[in-house]
Formats: sequence, structure tokens, C-alpha cells
Amino acid sequence: MKDIDLGKEYVIPSPGYRSVMENSSPEQQRPPCEGLKFQHSKQKHLDCQDALETAARVEGLPLDVSIHSQLRILDEENHKGKYHQGLHLLKPIRRTSKHQHPVDNAGLFSFMTFSWLTALAHKAYKKGELFQEDVWPLSKHESSEVNSRRLEKLWMEELKACTIEEASLCGVVWKFCRTRLLISISCLMLTQLAGFIGPAFVVKSLLEYTQQSESNLRYSLLLVFGLFVTEVIRSWSLALTWALNYRTGARLRGAVLTMAFKKILMLKNIKEKSLGELINVCSSDGQRMFEAAAVGSLLAGGPIVAILGMVYNVIILGPTGFLGSAVFVLFYPAMMFVSRLTAYFRRKCVAITDERVQKMNEVLNYIKFIKMYAWVKAFSQSVQKIREEERKILERAGYFQSITVGVAPIVVVIASVVTFSVHMVLGYDLTAAQAFTVVTVFNSMTFALKVTPFSVKSLSEASVAVERFKQLLLTV
Repeated sequence: MKDIDLGKEYVIPSPGYRSVMENSSPEQQRPPCEGLKFQHSKQKHLDCQDALETAARVEGLPLDVSIHSQLRILDEENHKGKYHQGLHLLKPIRRTSKHQHPVDNAGLFSFMTFSWLTALAHKAYKKGELFQEDVWPLSKHESSEVNSRRLEKLWMEELKACTIEEASLCGVVWKFCRTRLLISISCLMLTQLAGFIGPAFVVKSLLEYTQQSESNLRYSLLLVFGLFVTEVIRSWSLALTWALNYRTGARLRGAVLTMAFKKILMLKNIKEKSLGELINVCSSDGQRMFEAAAVGSLLAGGPIVAILGMVYNVIILGPTGFLGSAVFVLFYPAMMFVSRLTAYFRRKCVAITDERVQKMNEVLNYIKFIKMYAWVKAFSQSVQKIREEERKILERAGYFQSITVGVAPIVVVIASVVTFSVHMVLGYDLTAAQAFTVVTVFNSMTFALKVTPFSVKSLSEASVAVERFKQLLLTV
């Protein structure tokens, strides 16, 4: 007599089991144990779809492929040219209201100064709060469906042009944002030039004029007006840079997340990827892409200001002008080193974050069993251990980031002290006009230093996010 394993469960079929199975569907003909496995995997896939669909609704991403109203509108405008709407934005003043969103009706000055938000701000001031019906419908140019279709087209062209291993999602993202980012960088260059010309020439002329005994009212007013114009150009071009970057970031984030959601919903199973990893990709990594588009391009303004400042200081002070500029120049390799460390910590932290999200998802799904068997303490310790490891990595990354952010404001002081000390020790004369002009030039170079840590951090984290999105899009 064979031993019976009491640890297993046996199902005794009824007399009518054979006839029922013969007349049932293939899914119903599965043995009881296989049926349970099939239902469990099917339920897991449905849970994944429900979670991702809920996240998509929160993000405002349309996943219904039957939505074509905005696509038809853009298709009708394609015959007018790719940059038809963008060229209209170059008009200084526009008086049209044919578009639903006021940003599409705005002219250059309105878009640059954000004055198209005045009506909404006034309404918020009068009512004290805003509701959903008070906000305008989404601009058709910011629609995630429209932008995802364009990004997906570029991605398919990239896959056709090269192999899967050589396909570069980073290059596709650059093609997607290229025109707007180039215009943004051009505006940033104008900002840096205006910020440099004002202190270097206008302020220097004002200081020299104050030392003269004769007065010239027309010349002095011209200098003041010149300083005013340079400051207006600097502030407005910087505002235009931010306006372009934020709109580009919103388009990129919506396009990437929509592609990711559609890819996940088309997968039959998520294979080696956990649900926590997918949720983390669609939430945290999507925000990293937005930050890279919004802040990453500001890194381009640093080199031009450093070169202009170095040349000008050498002209004003002589060879000692190289010392102050060298302090600024040496700061950029330090930023590159910090970016590598940031990317390294980001890769380590991403894996741990995925594990933590997956563990929390399991706890929430099986909370009844955890309570019933009194496993609360064990699971809490497990989650706490993962969280402590994640916190340590974030602290290390934060230390390096805080060092760069803290050093940037004092670079001007260090450069000024070193330059003037060596200049006086070598016996060179130093006038008030020279000293104040050099300090103001150093101050104009500070903006590039202040934004460099944030730009480097956003680009390094976005490089990790792009690789994760690429792995997801190539999943079969």
C-alpha cells in the first residue's frame, strides 16, 4: 500500500466530470492545478493592467486608440508646414482666439513674459481657489497622444536603420526635442551675452564717467539706458528659455510615458520585470526625462561665458586675469566628476527602489494573510531594511550634490581674492573701475555655475532613465 502525502490536496472527480470536460472549452478542460495557475497568472496580469491604467488616468494620458480628434486637427495643419504654429509664435503681438488654449494664441511677448496666464491668475485671486472647469482644455500641441505618435515614429525609424543593440533611444529623444532645444540654447546664449556686455562695458563706462570732472548729461543718460536695455534683454531671453524648456519637457514626458503605458498593456506577461519596477519606470523615470529637458540645456551657457570672461579679464588686468578665470574653468571638470558619481548612485538606487516598491505591492496585495498569520513585524523589518539601504545611497548622492551647490556661490569670492591679491603682490596698479568691473564680470559668470550642478544631475539621471525605457520598449 502506497503512502499518502498528507501535505498535498487531492480532488476527486465526480461521475459526470468526463462528460462535462468533453463539452467544455479548452480553458475549462485544464486540470484543477493548472487551472489555478492559469487563473493566478491571469489575475496577476489583470492587476498589472489595472494598476497601470489607474496610473495613466492620474497622469492624464489617453490610452484609448479611438481618440483621433486632435490628431485630425494636426493632420489638417501639416500641409501648412512643420513649423507653422511655431512661426506664428514669433509674431510680437497676436490678436487671435481661434485656439482653445491661450498659449496657442499668444504672441512672442505674451509667451515670453507669461502674460497669457494673467486671466487665470486674476480668476484665482477673485475666487480664492480654482476648479477643474476654470482651467483651459489641454493644448493640442501638448497632447500626449500627438507627441507619442511622433516619438514612436522616430523610434521605429531608428529600429529600421540599425540593429536592436545599436538602437539609441537617447538619439531619438534628441531628434524629438532638437529644434526647440536649439532655439532654447540660442536664447540662453543671448542671455549670457547680455549679462556679460552690461557689466563688462556699460558698468565700466559708468565707473570711468564718475571719475571725470566734466559732466555730460546726454552721455550719462545713454549709459543708463544701455544698462537698462541689456538687463531687459537678459531677463526676457532667460524667461523665453524657461518657457521653451518647460513646454518641451511636458511634451517629452507625455510622449515617453504614453509609449511606455501602451507597451506594457500590449505585453502578454511582464517576464523578469516586476510590477514595482514598471511603476517606478512610469513615475520616477518619467519625471527625470522632464527635468532633463527643462534644466539640461542650461549647461550650454557655461563655456561661452567662461571664455568671454577669461579674455576680458586678461585685457583689463593683464596676465593675472587668468587666475580668476582658471578658478571658474576648473570648476567644470569637478562637475563632470560629480555627474559620473550621480549616475553611479542613481543606477544603484534604482534597483533598490524597484525592490522596495515590489515588496510594498506584495504587502498591500496579501495584507489579509499577513494579518492573519501575524507576519506584520517580519514584513515591516524587511521593508525597513530595504529602505535603509536606499536611504544610505541617497544620502551619499546628496552629500556630493550639496558640495557642488554650496561651492558655486563662493567661487566668485575665491576668484576675486586670488586675482586681486596676486595682482597687487606683483606690483600692478588696480583702479576702482577695474576692480568693480572684474567683480561684476565674475558675478555674471556665476549664473552658469549655479545651474551647472542641477543640469549635470538632471542629465546624468536622465541617461539612466533612457536606458530603462529602452529595455522596456524592446521587451517582447
